[in-house]
Parts: sequence; structure tokens; C-alpha cells
Amino acid sequence: MYARGVFITLQKNKWNAIAAMSENRVIGKDNQLPWHIPQDMAWFLKATDGQTLVFGRKTFASLQRLHAQNRYVVLTRRKDDIPIAPNVTVIQEPQQIPPVDQLGQAIWICGGAGLYRAVLPQCQYLYLTTVKSIYEGDAVFPKFEDLFSPDKTLHEDETIIIRRYRNNFL
Repeated sequence: MYARGVFITLQKNKWNAIAAMSENRVIGKDNQLPWHIPQDMAWFLKATDGQTLVFGRKTFASLQRLHAQNRYVVLTRRKDDIPIAPNVTVIQEPQQIPPVDQLGQAIWICGGAGLYRAVLPQCQYLYLTTVKSIYEGDAVFPKFEDLFSPDKTLHEDETIIIRRYRNNFL
């Protein structure tokens, strides 16, 4: 469906950011998504399946389960808060995010807001779901419009639109 063909365009040795935000830029409330949209979650799982995913500590803690086929990199200064697992690596600085994973696949930056602010300028592509509603929340997606230009619409329906944006400077 809409995820078909996306993987052909991913560039090796580059980071890709993936996020979902409401029309008012909200990405979270109380460390959870403020919406439940199955087609967006399905898109996220399909796009990142078997890949390396980078999370901030709080966003990682909000995950309901880890997928054995994914590799997780968690950026935090509080290493003791992260569960030990064979597919989880803890780093303390954004500079420690690998440029590419061990299999040569792209790295996915998955949030939260602080991580996006820190590394979005270094991402070649931004895969952004816009939820066609307004939500209240305590985490917002940073301004990206000066860095990225719309490249391709991957899916649109009455609830969401998924677009790929390309970094204007990479």
C-alpha cells in the first residue's frame, strides 16, 4: 500500500526521522501519543521493521514492547533507567548515534521532542504523519520547515497524511 516503494528511496549512511504530529504540532501528552490511529501505527511498524531506532529515554520508556528484529539506541544520561536487552544500546551524546547500522541500513530517529531538536538538521529525510486534528499535549514537534521541503506524499486519508520531506542542506 502506501509504504511500498519507500525503502527504495532510503539512503544508506544517513539518518531518517519519523514522527507523527497533530495540526497544532503536538506529538505527545504525558509521555504517550494523544491519539490512537491504527493506520499510522501500522505505517511506523512497517517502515522501521528490522531497522535501528533511536529514542530519547522518556520516549523509549513509553514503548509497550520491543521487537526482537529491531535494534534500539537510547540517548540518556541515566543509564540505570534502561532495561538491559541484547538489542538495546545506551548512549549519552547525540554524537554517539551511528551514521549507519551494522547491516548498512538507515538509522531512524524516533523522538521525543528533545531528540528531534538535537538531530533533525542531520537527517536526510523526515517521514512525518500529520494527524488532521487538534490535540492538547505537553510535547511538540520542532520547527522544521526552514530545513526540509516536501518531497513526496506517501498516503492520505480522512484522518492522516504521511509525507516525506527532504533536507535542503544535505
